[in-house]
Amino acid sequence: MASDLSRIRNNPLLDFSGVELKQGGVLLDADFNELVAVVDRRLRATASDVLGRSTVSSTTPDAFKIELQGNGLRIGRGRMYVDGLLAECHGGPAADAAQKQFDPLLAEVQFPNPLTYATQPFWLQPAPLPTAGSHLIYLDVWEREVTHIERPELVETAVGVETSSRKQTVWQVRVLAEGAGTSDCGSDDASVPGWAAVTAPSAARLNTGTHDAPPGNNDP
Repeated sequence: MASDLSRIRNNPLLDFSGVELKQGGVLLDADFNELVAVVDRRLRATASDVLGRSTVSSTTPDAFKIELQGNGLRIGRGRMYVDGLLAECHGGPAADAAQKQFDPLLAEVQFPNPLTYATQPFWLQPAPLPTAGSHLIYLDVWEREVTHIERPELVETAVGVETSSRKQTVWQVRVLAEGAGTSDCGSDDASVPGWAAVTAPSAARLNTGTHDAPPGNNDP
């Protein structure tokens, strides 16, 4: 975690449903962040309870639809809910800017074209696609922290100081390297070769090292 937070104190066992600010009370970053965590848990639980573990939006039925395109893959535009997280493929821009479409539901501009495996936004150098055999294609979704290092606009230009960080839902379309064998989309997870290793929990191990930076002129 790159942000400087005073504390993280959201406890789901307490069943808090919100945060109330008091007049004259001390306002902490922890209060705001706890509110975000409470609402986020509520939204994820609601999406999972109502929609299930993975659901494609009825308003974007081709979301993350995978199709062959030459020697590559094409990823359909739209929204998909995975374990309560909203993964959204905004599509690819058209050569003609006039071909942009307007989404009246969300009142925003959207791109008309599907993305490709090679141009997905959160995996700039995806692994090479297999050249033979049957392979499982899956969607990996998670949340990450974004600071002013990744998004310079989070710095307040008037004073040159960073503002709040952001949470971002990112996704990657991946291809299981191990061949699928006789498995298909209706197979149990346990019967898909290599799937258990991919979805195994992290061992929580960290490798560290040092890097010698060249001397520079730090004279202001």
